[in-house]
Amino acid sequence: MVEPVVHIENLTFTYSGAAFPALKGIKLKVYPGQFLTITGPSGCGKSTLALCLAGFIPHAYPGEMSGAVYIQGKDTREYPAGGLAGIVGLVQQDPEAQLCTLTVRDEVAFGPENLCLPQAVIQERVDNALRSVGALDLLDRQVHTLSGGEKQRVAIASVLAMAPSLLILDEPTANLDPSCTREVLQTLERLRTEQGISIIVIEHRLKSLSAISDELLVMDRGEIIQRGSPKEFRRRYVPTDVGTKPRIAFSQPCKLHVGLVNKEKKDPLLMVDNLRVGYQDVDVLSGISFSAYPGETLALMGDNGSGKTTLLLSLLGLLKPRQGKIYLSGQDVTGMKASRRAREMGLIFQNPNHQIFEKTVVKEAMLAALSLSEKAPDQIMAGVDRFLEEFELRQYKTENPFCLSLGEKKRLTLVSVLAYSPRVLILDEPLVGQDRHRLSFLLNAIERHRAQGGVTLLVCHEPDVVIACCRRILFLEKGKLLINAPVDEALAQLAKMGRDEYLPAWEKEGNPDEPIS
Repeated sequence: MVEPVVHIENLTFTYSGAAFPALKGIKLKVYPGQFLTITGPSGCGKSTLALCLAGFIPHAYPGEMSGAVYIQGKDTREYPAGGLAGIVGLVQQDPEAQLCTLTVRDEVAFGPENLCLPQAVIQERVDNALRSVGALDLLDRQVHTLSGGEKQRVAIASVLAMAPSLLILDEPTANLDPSCTREVLQTLERLRTEQGISIIVIEHRLKSLSAISDELLVMDRGEIIQRGSPKEFRRRYVPTDVGTKPRIAFSQPCKLHVGLVNKEKKDPLLMVDNLRVGYQDVDVLSGISFSAYPGETLALMGDNGSGKTTLLLSLLGLLKPRQGKIYLSGQDVTGMKASRRAREMGLIFQNPNHQIFEKTVVKEAMLAALSLSEKAPDQIMAGVDRFLEEFELRQYKTENPFCLSLGEKKRLTLVSVLAYSPRVLILDEPLVGQDRHRLSFLLNAIERHRAQGGVTLLVCHEPDVVIACCRRILFLEKGKLLINAPVDEALAQLAKMGRDEYLPAWEKEGNPDEPIS
């Protein structure tokens, strides 16, 4: 009889100081070579379960734990701290949280070196791990120069290099472009079929995972509420990111707002002219020119490392261009300090930890508005309270924002920007950590901003969402603006280029009524 790699018995865990348990009565077995996908609403306990499986709970997180987690037949309480290294590999939601060296080579080699493996074996593992995630070209890069998606690939490679028996990935595709997502999932499928590695993936984006998963678990409020094969769920249950072609709910409003913008023929609110930006002696962006008009939402798309985040940081003035101009309402703001631009431009960073400063959620939500808005503090407080309620964060008002889940942190940073009503919203991967229900909060906020004449620049790899709320697509490739066209035209150009990974499901499959799962 095959023994399970994971055996969880009645696991309950409550974080120190929390009013409610993060996990309640979890029972689970995972066998060698099994591929398990776990989904559920943001904050439902998925990441906490991953920490328990990796042994970080109870060793590294204070709280009360009952029940037991057995890895290869041994209670995780009996392993010393770090004793599961080489047995369980965990890729966390925030890749930066587990990167600890200066170069990619050192980062991926760090784990095998601590296992005291021979140098030749270490080098082979490093090369194979980076090759598996399509990142061998990053071998000699400095970690701090990588994009968010590149950091995520390196984090995955660093865990693969340890050759674990159990691999746990917490939203591994969140910051990855579609082509890299495909490469990573193919690698996972190969690992489980060729090496018998057990794999657990925690994800909101289920389209690609349904074809390779043995079982799908749905969590809510710390419990496993449903489980079954992906095919069973396709018949009887609609997961968080499943729907049908949004021909009425999304496409028609999108087309309507295109028409309104065209009829108004207003001057551009934001204009970029021949922008060139780089680090040290290397250009990351060159020859970037586009305009954005009042009431327009633009999608910024492209592969990891194509320059999307660099462009956003340049718009706000956090990176100085080597050439070119940036205009806001016709005024040249290229030399203007970021602190002054921030009154009209609100940027949400790819990693929310980079812009959280206060000790409570409510203070963090008010921080930018108190500095940048002309409203009285009581008006700001009232507005923030409404936003916290709308984005399902009000119950955390007095809690430390760093205790929130990644998805909750992303929503908090959006609230802090919306609170002072900038005319330009610059959103870097705002979908990370958001289930279908919470995604509607974002779409509603973008629609209100558009209706008020604001501009939104949205970095997004989800074509369904782009079709839902965007008028135009800006597609970057190797630092160049390859496509600047209305959504339908841009998707047609991407199809001609063979970039099917950027097309919506019904375009790729040729069946507009097939559910997206």
